[in-house]
Amino acid sequence: MKTYSLNLFLALMLFTAGFVLADINPVSAESRGDAESLVKQSLMVWNTGNTAIADQLYSADITVHLVDQDNSELNGTVALMDYLRYLRTAYPDMKFEPDHMSIDGNTVTTQMTFTGTNMGPRGDLPPTKKAVKVSAVLISQITDGEISEERLYINMGSVYKQLGFTLTPPSVEE
Repeated sequence: MKTYSLNLFLALMLFTAGFVLADINPVSAESRGDAESLVKQSLMVWNTGNTAIADQLYSADITVHLVDQDNSELNGTVALMDYLRYLRTAYPDMKFEPDHMSIDGNTVTTQMTFTGTNMGPRGDLPPTKKAVKVSAVLISQITDGEISEERLYINMGSVYKQLGFTLTPPSVEE
């Protein structure tokens, strides 16, 4: 009799644990693949400059935080695609190559490598014709099957150093 009760108890515990553990990660394998595919497609837009599918990938009111960059926030797909054209003018051969992608719920974190040759102006800075290679991290928030928010972390100090620019400290006033 005790064996029967213990077996029933263990079966109920395993059944309950299955439900609890199933709710830890609500993203199904299919939607995980969709999120990864969505971010990879967005990188292809940046790598090719072909913006034809941008409206299918990004929400109209997307916010992009360019951490540690001059224009630190972009709002909307128009501003985002304007920034893409600006970067592709400076680096016509630019590529964002994903090194590792991690999915947690509706957030996709992409460790990637940016490469490009500075053939055009970058704002007030003249082209240097030098190549850059730098690691970057992109954190993409997916909402209703679209990218709704992104944070791009890239070491701009390393980019400018590779381009040959130097940092001049301010003069000390006496």
